Amino acid sequence: MEKPNLLSRIGLAITRVRNFVINAIFLLLVVGIIVGIVQGAMSLQVEDGSALVIDPAGVIVEEARPDYSLTGLLSQPGGPGQTGINDLLRAVDHATDDDRIRAIVLRLEDLVYADTTHALQLGNALEGFKAAGKEVIAFGTTYSQSKYAIASFASAIYLHPFGEVGFSGYRLIQSYYKGLLDRLDINVHLFRVGDYKSAGEFLVRDSMSPEARENSQELVDGRWGAYRQLVLTNRSLEADAFDRYAKAYDAVIEEFNGDPARAALEFRLVDELLTPDHLNDRVGTAVGEQSDNDHPRIGYRQYLQTLPPKAPSKRQIAIVTAQGPIMMGDERNAAAADNLVALIRKARKDESVAALVLRIDSPGGSATASELIREELEVMQQHDKPVVASMGPVAASGGYWIASTANRIVAHPTTITGSIGVIGVFPNLEKALSNVGIESDGVESLPLSWPTLGQDLSEPAKRLIQASVSGIYDRFIHLVARGRDMTPEAVDEIGQGRVWLGSKALDIGLVDQLGDLDDAVALAAELADVETYGVKRFQPPKQPGEELLQQLMESQALLPHDAAASDLGQRLSRAWALANSLNDPGHRYALCEPCLGLSDGG
Repeated sequence: MEKPNLLSRIGLAITRVRNFVINAIFLLLVVGIIVGIVQGAMSLQVEDGSALVIDPAGVIVEEARPDYSLTGLLSQPGGPGQTGINDLLRAVDHATDDDRIRAIVLRLEDLVYADTTHALQLGNALEGFKAAGKEVIAFGTTYSQSKYAIASFASAIYLHPFGEVGFSGYRLIQSYYKGLLDRLDINVHLFRVGDYKSAGEFLVRDSMSPEARENSQELVDGRWGAYRQLVLTNRSLEADAFDRYAKAYDAVIEEFNGDPARAALEFRLVDELLTPDHLNDRVGTAVGEQSDNDHPRIGYRQYLQTLPPKAPSKRQIAIVTAQGPIMMGDERNAAAADNLVALIRKARKDESVAALVLRIDSPGGSATASELIREELEVMQQHDKPVVASMGPVAASGGYWIASTANRIVAHPTTITGSIGVIGVFPNLEKALSNVGIESDGVESLPLSWPTLGQDLSEPAKRLIQASVSGIYDRFIHLVARGRDMTPEAVDEIGQGRVWLGSKALDIGLVDQLGDLDDAVALAAELADVETYGVKRFQPPKQPGEELLQQLMESQALLPHDAAASDLGQRLSRAWALANSLNDPGHRYALCEPCLGLSDGG
């Protein structure tokens, strides 16, 4: 037998060392999990007179679905970049009736972004807490627009003397690539139905179309109007003063000699400028602690772990969440058809489930995937189990498609919905490839064989794709007409790819009522003729070992202290997720482009 040479022995040694290191790291993680869980379980208790600390991290979403795999754990040292709105609401709701909790402290430093819809949901829960005679205190070194929306519900808002309160409004900014594509000799064929359907325009234009500009301006103005009214109401501010602060912020700061904290105080956006030490005194007063000692407090994550499990109910209202771009397959961090169909089917076969609420936060995506999800919801209805669509921040295009034939549709006033339209996109790289010496040639048996990227579309193929897109749009408006008890002509008039806020969607018949998830659940129970019921969430199953890793990441020792992702990182992440979701087998998409680009202006 031939002996291994020197290189082979070195390679074998390296492999053994690598395996040893990986196993050692894994063993340390397992030990950390066990120690963290045991220590956490031993120390978790709610003292009388405690303050509940609400400190969301990252982006507030419908359902937090961070990567709890071992790879994800190692790549996210700051903790998960998502906070589920349901966790925040459950903590506040329980604390409202918990005599041990006397105050809530809002610490929003690690919050990257919260949609106004989610801010309103959390704010309504905080209002209930205050109605119980308890205080809500907000403190921050700086308040961005989304942070301030939540803080505005507080009994008192405190700001660090070096802090700032800034409003950036809302914006829809899109990059247009026609000039670049022209230079590269890449021709993009865009097929669409709907005068206002702007998805894909960035590939064939160098600026907004007049229709897209009109609709986008209405959208950002409507969102700012809702936000402005929220702040004016919560803080009892004079409209003229607030408008001056928001619109002429540079002049305001000049007036206050470059002191934004003093400006925020004078404009009554905050109640007092405090250092963290003085904040501790205010919180102590709120919980009834008169001494100089630190008052008891507990984070909302730990508080949730102390809550007893809900008593089982014979009748349940199921909740399934469609979050992210709609796509084919079983991707967890998207509204993937395979996953959603399986969850809806599971809820249908559950004898305890009387009705289903589909919570939607999606700009749409694959038309085929949207139809597969809608069809499964219709099967649910055929089995005498009502379906209520509950719209979150966004439920547009494909997001509206899946809701179109529900028994009822409930939306928030600031929900972005509509965008009833369809597009098809086909890039042609024939000239670009030819420029670098790559040509395409061959034979085919039929004139409508699907071309490669190195071939242009034939005229029959163009007519075929346009006819297919038009056919999908026709089906779309007929589904909406059937679900909303409207004529196809009436749907077409308010369709055409146009985007609406929830408050306007109610006026034109696209939704049945305004309300939150709780309202949708109550409506579903009413439709099912159920008076006593529980709520049962159906979620994709976790991967093996994921539950254990999740407990580690959420243990007291590893709570996130820094913002989990920058705005740029979130944008790139969303863009990458969207690109990966464009997998419709027919290349036909019910996608709302303004829903993807809308953000606050910061």
